[in-house]
Amino acid sequence: MDKIKETKKTVWGAALLAVAVFAVWKIHENQAQKSSETNYETTPVAHVAPIVEQNVTVEKKYIGFVKPINDVVLRPYISGFIGKVAVKGGQKVNTGDKLVEIDASIYQAALEAAEAAVAKSEVDYAYAKDYFERVEKAGLKAFSTNEINNARTQYLAADASLKQARAAARQAEVNLGYTNIVAPIDGVVGNVPLTVGDYVSPQSELMTIVQTDPIRVVFSISDKDYLEEIKMPSMFAGEKVKLKLADGSIYNINGEFKYIDNKLDRSTDSIAVYFDFDNPQGKLVDNAYVTALVEKHYQGIICPKDLVNLQSDGSFVYVAEGDIVKKHPVRILSEYQNSYILQNDFAAGEKLVTDKITLRSPAQKMTVVENRAGGTY
Repeated sequence: MDKIKETKKTVWGAALLAVAVFAVWKIHENQAQKSSETNYETTPVAHVAPIVEQNVTVEKKYIGFVKPINDVVLRPYISGFIGKVAVKGGQKVNTGDKLVEIDASIYQAALEAAEAAVAKSEVDYAYAKDYFERVEKAGLKAFSTNEINNARTQYLAADASLKQARAAARQAEVNLGYTNIVAPIDGVVGNVPLTVGDYVSPQSELMTIVQTDPIRVVFSISDKDYLEEIKMPSMFAGEKVKLKLADGSIYNINGEFKYIDNKLDRSTDSIAVYFDFDNPQGKLVDNAYVTALVEKHYQGIICPKDLVNLQSDGSFVYVAEGDIVKKHPVRILSEYQNSYILQNDFAAGEKLVTDKITLRSPAQKMTVVENRAGGTY
């Protein structure tokens, strides 16, 4: 019986010893885990790269269309029958080139009649003037008051008739001149649906002339791009604007900025700009669509897009200064391939954190490791 009791005591003692050993091991394990977690939480690692400012050229693309600087719909000033058509459709013309002649016979006759009326009026005027001057000089000694007044009236009427006749003659001369219709601008003639003998009037459309060299291209930029441009000394200063044509070729003649529209298109939040291009070979055709390529130059920091945190209240990146990591607000100047160009307002000594991290405080101490690849941003 004593042996059984002694055996039970031994078993219970061993069990208690095992429990005690397990408890001690568990306490040590928990302490080690807490120590490991504490070390991890207080000293996380952040990989960084130097921040280096660069000059970058960005090519922005806009869809535009071609339109003439000047185009004219030609209509006759007078009515008449076509006597001659001096041009064909598609022909290039210069200012002053003869295009159409209207039969001038009726207008020539009208001018001659008007000139004859002027001659008669000049005779009547000379007689009335001479008579009035004699009557006025003789006065009441030789003529009554009524006779003097009549002489004055006839003189003034003759003067008015002469002025009217001369005005009619000038109008007849103008009308005769309008029988020759000439090109008011340099350009290319459109369709010419005229034949000799056609009757035309001021309501008739004879043809169109479109100026082709230089020619204008219109494209729209975003409101953001507009705000960027107006900060410059002059809009598009130092920027090259080229065109990509429908066949994919590049029109290498640079455009010249002329002006910008005076209102924003609400539906697209964009505003139209106007550039003029020399067009000696006629590659740019009225109403053709083109892609405007605007080369813009920036000086800033190239940063991969995935390192920029875009927020409604402002974008930011993480930077390290020594072993302290913090948020740094950034201003995005432009997109560049898979990166953003950031304005360089970083402090000397700051480095860009290249890891995706989350800070537990505005400024957190971390183990900072510079990338071995030696990359810069």
